[in-house]
Amino acid sequence: MEVRYNHFLLVIHTFFRHYYCIFTPFILKTDKFMNQLLKAAIVLILMVISGVELQAQYMNLGEQATKVKTNEHRWFVGGMLGGSFSSYGGSFEIAPIVGYKVTPEFAVGTRLTYIYSSYKGQYSSTRYNLNDYGASLFARYQFYKYFFGQAEYEALSLEMPPFAVLPDESTRILLNSLFVGGGIIQPLGGRGFATVAILFNLLENEYSSYVYSNPIIRVGFGVGL
Repeated sequence: MEVRYNHFLLVIHTFFRHYYCIFTPFILKTDKFMNQLLKAAIVLILMVISGVELQAQYMNLGEQATKVKTNEHRWFVGGMLGGSFSSYGGSFEIAPIVGYKVTPEFAVGTRLTYIYSSYKGQYSSTRYNLNDYGASLFARYQFYKYFFGQAEYEALSLEMPPFAVLPDESTRILLNSLFVGGGIIQPLGGRGFATVAILFNLLENEYSSYVYSNPIIRVGFGVGL
């Protein structure tokens, strides 16, 4: 537990010491929304960079480096399937992920998302078929046994129904989300595992409710390669 905590502190220390000051002038020049968005992207990207630096430092610790399991499956794949149905229609979501364990506790990865929705208006027979797609970067730290914390930045191309936008506006918008939270990871035997996470979107706005509503509960499965 003490070693894991020290690794976490080293990641945060490296991040603030080497990188944050470089981007400060640019952050101060943006408006309020872009300020939050830029900070979110910078934090996630630099968490990945700091994790790589941490791995290099960890591997250079001489005899302590022998504690790393040489046969550990660092790459992992997985994802989640989801859906919802009502009297007006339904939706289907698929979200595969690919990740890499920088250390046994710290992992980074990317998630692709596709959401198909089909429903008819409450007061009309018109049926709307919508397609949303995007990608995200996430960082996950397993701080105690099966418990982990997670931060994730997502950019989702959201297709709006025609009645929700003005005639001269595009029906597709870019929805930016920053999810933070935590969960549990449960080994399933062999290389398999399952995760349950509760996340909150810190960039929630009037369009977020079309796809997400706080809190967001995710159940996923994966396997080490």
